[in-house]
Amino acid sequence: MGAQHLLFLDSHQLGLYRWHPGELQELARHPLNNAGQTALARWLEAHPDTQLRLLVNLAEEGFQVETLPYLHGADRRAVLERRQAQHFFGTPYVLEIPLGHLQTQRKEERVLLAALTQPTLLDPWLQLLQQKHIPFAGLYSLPQLTSTLCRLLDLPRERCLVLTVHSHGLRESLVMGGETVFSRLTPLADRSIAGMAGSIAAEAHKLQQYLSSQRLIGRNEQLTVCPLVHRQALEALSQTCQNQAPLVFQPLELEQTASRLGYRWVPDDSLADPLFLYLLAGHPPQHQFAPALLRQDYQLARLRRGLLALGLTILALGLVLLGQQLNDIRRLQDEQARMEAAADKLQAEYGQLLAGIPGLSLGKEQLRRLLEQYDRMQQGQPLAQAMEALSHALDEVPEARLERLLWLHADRQNTLTVEGSLPPGSPRQQVRHFEDLLLALDKRNIRNEVLNHPVDMAPDKPLRGGDQDADNTPIPSFRLRLHWEAQP
Repeated sequence: MGAQHLLFLDSHQLGLYRWHPGELQELARHPLNNAGQTALARWLEAHPDTQLRLLVNLAEEGFQVETLPYLHGADRRAVLERRQAQHFFGTPYVLEIPLGHLQTQRKEERVLLAALTQPTLLDPWLQLLQQKHIPFAGLYSLPQLTSTLCRLLDLPRERCLVLTVHSHGLRESLVMGGETVFSRLTPLADRSIAGMAGSIAAEAHKLQQYLSSQRLIGRNEQLTVCPLVHRQALEALSQTCQNQAPLVFQPLELEQTASRLGYRWVPDDSLADPLFLYLLAGHPPQHQFAPALLRQDYQLARLRRGLLALGLTILALGLVLLGQQLNDIRRLQDEQARMEAAADKLQAEYGQLLAGIPGLSLGKEQLRRLLEQYDRMQQGQPLAQAMEALSHALDEVPEARLERLLWLHADRQNTLTVEGSLPPGSPRQQVRHFEDLLLALDKRNIRNEVLNHPVDMAPDKPLRGGDQDADNTPIPSFRLRLHWEAQP
């Protein structure tokens, strides 16, 4: 968006100003004719990216306070448009300002309607801005900024009459409830200090009577009158404008007021036009008169600026993320370089150790057979462990004799079939010796399965413990199957 410029239109000329933060510079003044429009068009062609606001100070301005039923959306808009057409027919430059709700038997809304009632003074200039596609921020009136002035100076918001001097008259604006509800521009015949002071005093009394007759204020209600003049006119104003009920005069000095608002401006006289231009640039009102079509280029410019800001923000975030990624890449590259250096060092040490190991005298075939033998030894290690456990179990039961072993290896499952015998004796002794053997195996975590019991344990045969013929009795034998899993 380019620089911000302001236009000031009254009934005689159009002023063009450039706004710097805290400083206002006058660029040109154009007459209200074709020559002025042509000059402005040439300037607009040379500055297509400028942002413009238009401030008008015209006598043709109307105000109306309306009470509306409590409505929303399209119904409220339809009622407002109907009231605007009733009061200000024929002008598109109308605005409404909500004034709050009335708590009566039914909830109602108060709305201030304001309009610039002579569009022919504005149409040529606004159409020119539209044709040149200039970003037009808004159309404002000087009474609008009067309420802003009262708010910033903390003047009485309920009832305050502000009198300001301008190039072609005296502006009288009534501010009630923080908004300007009435304003008029009267001619100022005598522009001397004494004449201006006398006109201010006379107009204040006449306007108080008119406002009370219109029931905008009560007849005996106190009205604060704030004339805004140059410091050279303060003494004459204090002598002429004496407090007389219900009027209370509170003069404002122009330079001091500008300083309180933060503007570097030294006025030469009592003309307040630059002060209101400062207010427009620094504190533009929320509401304005221009229709939406006239502000279309301004809205598009704002959208472009927002998209540009969003793009720059995304670009900045992308650059930040890119920096982080580059930093991570650099860190990983440094770490990789350190790891490669460490690997090279270890490789060198491994080569030195390998060079110090004497060479093998075995050939490849001999080495293969040696490894196969080692694998068989590893496979036989679980058998050795089982044989050791079986040996210890047999040590605990010396009566049991080992006759034969059969080892079967499949995957990780190992099976050992044990065949043995017990010494001759009574069946009860043989059963006891056999159970002791099984118990000894259980203690060593060897699962066993009885394939053949040394004593016939059929239920139809009695178990006797008497003397037997040793020559005719066969040697008791047993068969066990031992199971275990090889460790991986």
